[in-house]
Amino acid sequence: MLEASLGAGAAGGGPPRAVVADPKAAALYRPRYNIAPSTVHPVLRAQGGRRELVAATWGFAGRFARGGAAPSLLANARAESARTKPTFRGAFAAHRCVVPADGFYEWTGPKGARRPTWFHPAGGGLLRLAGLYQPAKDPEPGEIDVRFTILTTEASADVAPVHDRMPVLLEAGDVDLWLGDGDGADAERAEALLRPAPRGSLAARAVSPRVNSVGLDDPSLLQEQEVAAETAAPKASPPKVAAPKAGGTLPLFDLDGGAVPAVPSGRTPRR
Repeated sequence: MLEASLGAGAAGGGPPRAVVADPKAAALYRPRYNIAPSTVHPVLRAQGGRRELVAATWGFAGRFARGGAAPSLLANARAESARTKPTFRGAFAAHRCVVPADGFYEWTGPKGARRPTWFHPAGGGLLRLAGLYQPAKDPEPGEIDVRFTILTTEASADVAPVHDRMPVLLEAGDVDLWLGDGDGADAERAEALLRPAPRGSLAARAVSPRVNSVGLDDPSLLQEQEVAAETAAPKASPPKVAAPKAGGTLPLFDLDGGAVPAVPSGRTPRR
């Protein structure tokens, strides 16, 4: 599916370029319906002139919390500053990737009664989320040695009724430019790709509130749900959202700079 969605790339013509799956990524793959930061997920990168699908853990490692607690996870990075911000600029220059997915969740509604919405391609198929990757720091033997984060931008017309941010979605013909070949070239041209998706490219559907539990991961999460008209109404200028207490729900694309708490055992932001 990923090869078919990419087509022949920006050059046009000819058959789709092959995607080489790392054996570890292939062994770990299974259909997923509820992916949270700290989850292992395949990402596409360019190395040695080929497209390579590798297993990676979602979230760059941030600073350690007080008292020696686990570090926060940088689940996303703002497209407006990722190229220059010290935390992300090295990865932006040389370690850009694509995160394949068939949709992402976002939440709306009052605190304590937040309802998930599933955004997915209007015509079906896969989304190509713009991401960055980096080597994991001091991984244990057998652990995944790559981490990734997702770039976000202003919401498109399709997403704006629910949230004011969204992941950057790449057109098939832009993937080669975005991936580069790990040499740091064309970073300025790649940055120009970081824009909201065109109107009409995404469909939205209210889905089961069971999505709010990170322990649930099955097809029933995508069952359509009825939503009251006031819940689906466009948002006014949203207030700054504070980090949640353990077990709280937080929209994935609210935080400036992409920092999110280490994933708790209860409800978490997800895609």
